[in-house]
Amino acid sequence: MGADLSSGFGIELELDEGQRRKLGLAERQSLRVVHAGGRLVLLERVGGDSANALPWDRDLVLTADARAFPLADVLSMLHDAGKSGFLAFCQGEVEKSVYLNRGEVVFATSNQTVDRLGECLLRAGSIDLEQLRETERTWAPPMRFGKVLVERGLLTPRELWNGVKFQVEEIVRSLFSHTAGNVYFWEGAVQPDNVVRLSLPTRRLVAEGLERRDELLKFVATLEDPRVTVVAGDHKGRDRSASERVLVDTLEQEQTFLGVCRRTGLDPLSAARTIQLLCLVGAVRVEQGGAADPLGPPRVQGEDALREHVLNYAKLLAELTAPLVAVEGAEAVGRRLGCVVEESATRFPELLGDLKLGTGGILDPEELTRRALRLARNRERTVSEALGGLVAYLEFELKNSPHIDEPDRFLDAVEELRAKVEA
Repeated sequence: MGADLSSGFGIELELDEGQRRKLGLAERQSLRVVHAGGRLVLLERVGGDSANALPWDRDLVLTADARAFPLADVLSMLHDAGKSGFLAFCQGEVEKSVYLNRGEVVFATSNQTVDRLGECLLRAGSIDLEQLRETERTWAPPMRFGKVLVERGLLTPRELWNGVKFQVEEIVRSLFSHTAGNVYFWEGAVQPDNVVRLSLPTRRLVAEGLERRDELLKFVATLEDPRVTVVAGDHKGRDRSASERVLVDTLEQEQTFLGVCRRTGLDPLSAARTIQLLCLVGAVRVEQGGAADPLGPPRVQGEDALREHVLNYAKLLAELTAPLVAVEGAEAVGRRLGCVVEESATRFPELLGDLKLGTGGILDPEELTRRALRLARNRERTVSEALGGLVAYLEFELKNSPHIDEPDRFLDAVEELRAKVEA
């Protein structure tokens, strides 16, 4: 190929047209040497529309096969060692990367449709399917998709910030569902090619990713039931990835999950994750026992119980607030409770951060439920700890209010509700 590979980083290879064609290089793309030593020669595709360019001027200090060294172990090791750098994961057409600073995640990218900002916002409940499709029709690169959402009034800048944070967390959590592939880590300070620079707890993301993987395995078990079929739905209004197109096209001949995996060549976990997204956007349906018994998009584990848990807490808080509002007025009570919520939000930002209270400090159960469903793990426990703190505060106010003569009768009246939330 016209180059001495042993001479170091950054060498760009001279390729003839036949070699370029065999390597699948697009126009203006070339190959660059990232590492050459011993038995390993590592090349990077550069130029053209190549995304997520690797930091070739850093030291490649780690290469691993995910079959032998799970990604959770690799990321935990880098966290414990306090490493800064760029971690790249590749498996077939899947490419994901994580930027680390002193062991903590500061950014992540992915070339998968399921990990795009719009899809992540859809899963988080920040936008609905119609809003996603309408924005996709008006958006065109190089415009930032998130900026279009803000300009259309669908998100506030703060909601976009939270959405980007959620997207990065989703990409990192999704890594642990891959049981094969290759991992590379370049050590050194790396600045993401993005204005966003986060600081996310790596250890928490690893734990949440492993929990997400276990939930995905349960969904795989559901799909493998011979009574369950995957049926094509709405084919319109969507730019799909290669794996999504192959899977949807395969449904014309095969509708059982294992048959789909065999025909597409997708491993069960990747196929299940793709089906989850396609269900969410209405492109496929998961049915049990025929069309009369649809399963629909996979629900969050324990979603109904979580909804009831949040609703009971919201009712309990409203009942405890009512007597205080009756004697002091909605404004005074709402102001005090707002301060308590603001303080609690430092411990539970995903559930209580920037939460707007209604008149008299009333909490919107739908908004609380939406936020609770976005929690990646320990949902009921987090709700209990966060809202339980508000309950304790209101009970203290009732017992110590100079304007309420018999606080116990109000506390006794909500005993049944309290028992439900504490069950």
